[in-house]
Amino acid sequence: MNGLIRASLGNPYAVTVMSLTLIVLGSLSIFLIPIDILPIFRSPAVQTRTFYNGMSATSIAHDITNRMERWTGQANGMARQESRSILGASIVRNYFQGDVDPNGALTQVNSLALAAIPNLPPGTLPPVVLPYDPTSTTPVCVVAVDSDDPANNESVLYDVGRYEVRNMIMGQPGAVAPVVYGGKVRAVMAYLDRQKMQARNLSAVDVMNALNAGNVFLPTGDAKFGDLDYVIDSNSMYKNVEDMGDIPVRIEPGNATYLKDVATPRDANYIQTNVVRVDGKREVYIPVFRQLGASTLRVVNNLRDSLKEMEGKLTRSGINLKLVLDQSVYVRKSIEALVQEGLLGAVLCSLVILMFLGEWRMTGIAIMTLPISCLACCAALYFTGQTINTMTLAGMTLAIGPMIDSAIICLENTHRHLGMGVTPREAAFLGASEVAMPELVSTLCTFLVLSPLVLTPGLGQFLFKPMAMAVAFSMIAAYFLSRTLVPACSAFWLKPHASHDSGGGDHAHGAGEEAAKGSTEPETFQINGNGHKPTGNIIARAFHRWERMIDTGIEYYVKGLDFVLRHRIATLVVAYSLLALTIVFLWPMLRKEFFPEVDAGSFEMYVRAPSGLRIEETEKR
Repeated sequence: MNGLIRASLGNPYAVTVMSLTLIVLGSLSIFLIPIDILPIFRSPAVQTRTFYNGMSATSIAHDITNRMERWTGQANGMARQESRSILGASIVRNYFQGDVDPNGALTQVNSLALAAIPNLPPGTLPPVVLPYDPTSTTPVCVVAVDSDDPANNESVLYDVGRYEVRNMIMGQPGAVAPVVYGGKVRAVMAYLDRQKMQARNLSAVDVMNALNAGNVFLPTGDAKFGDLDYVIDSNSMYKNVEDMGDIPVRIEPGNATYLKDVATPRDANYIQTNVVRVDGKREVYIPVFRQLGASTLRVVNNLRDSLKEMEGKLTRSGINLKLVLDQSVYVRKSIEALVQEGLLGAVLCSLVILMFLGEWRMTGIAIMTLPISCLACCAALYFTGQTINTMTLAGMTLAIGPMIDSAIICLENTHRHLGMGVTPREAAFLGASEVAMPELVSTLCTFLVLSPLVLTPGLGQFLFKPMAMAVAFSMIAAYFLSRTLVPACSAFWLKPHASHDSGGGDHAHGAGEEAAKGSTEPETFQINGNGHKPTGNIIARAFHRWERMIDTGIEYYVKGLDFVLRHRIATLVVAYSLLALTIVFLWPMLRKEFFPEVDAGSFEMYVRAPSGLRIEETEKR
């Protein structure tokens, strides 16, 4: 370590370039690194979604979910399985061991899910297999589609949202928009007349088969005439809904039954299964999720900036797009609060350093290492695939004290050697080299304390490993700077102490007297009957008074320490008694929970209606 310190003193320009490089890398990393409320969930998990429109939750669980669980549960390395069955949809989540490759797990589950299709009820849509991130189950925002034009009814809003807006959202970096809620799905419906059906002895299946047979589009081959090859198809699909009434349902000798005889075809919509209201008005909304590893703030900001451009590209006029349920506000406020607390802690540390070291130059050198260490930590987090989140910011906040301590210890030792009369360069070398090994041992002890957090399996590792990495990176950067930047700056910025006989020798408070003078020249103190009294400026007198207060506090501390040492047994009895009382009475009263309560400024309300209640009645209630 002495070689590094000696090299830093001999190459100050190289130290400057190194510090500027850390600043540039850290600044670039801040703009590139994802920002979110929680770390990236890296445990491999796969989600399989299967849909059957209109099937009840009980039938979904029995006929689809159970079979999907059995088939996808055959994947290698699976740890556990979760499932959920709702009206028309089955959701199966497979969690794998931490050493399983996420891409391999996704491939396995996809193959098994496709193999299960023949065993599913006829009409089941092909399963959708996606990576699963539990931290992104809540949409980062919701894009609402509405219109003040009566011509743009719910069917139009749904078509615009599904076929236009959704595709535009999917084109945004890091955004995923899987489904559209609300609105009405446009469809041609045949409304049957029950009495006419009974009179002709027809069933709904007969009408459905007739509609399927009367609306087909089939390629029939090709025909070659001369130099050209013509592709021929058979298209019996109707252009107008009214013409569908001529579809024959049953043909008997001398008697033909057409669709218009037993039903009325209309351009309508499917039976509505979900209703969306925004500010009391029926609309369509598209929940937007973030991709794995994407930044919540960046996704929402890009989408907000693109809304006007997206409106201009819509084929229908009078459609409005707006952003509602913006979760990035909570993320932004949480991160801003942590950053503010960190900055406040840095400012308070600066004031404390100035009060106790008493020299502006030393305070500036110590504080200068703090932002560089934080920027170096951000660069290390970016290159290791981490994100800026509450855990990494909390880690950097916790490391502010140790980061400042590394510089303070070095500067205080340098100041002591300056008081002995050595040159600033020699004092910088001795001050940094003498405390290098103790600081290294202290840093390694901190790493040992943090190591269980890194090795904790499951959710603990997901939450606390990034925090431990942030603390480690910050302290490594601070220790490295205290061996390079701090001695280099001390050698050039600090001035040699003037020799004077004040009865204090190399007393540590000489730092306060030197800084309080506000200049590099020694200051003369006059001694009267009341003791030392500085004749310098107001800052010098303030520091002198502060030093006397510190001396008084030290005297009381020495007296208290002497009392404790003279009554060692009584001190131990009192200390352990307080500890026992705390464990017995206070510990059971403390609330125990994994996450603390958070005031997010919003709330969600879930209302469960009686099973089978019509959606129109649910909407009214």
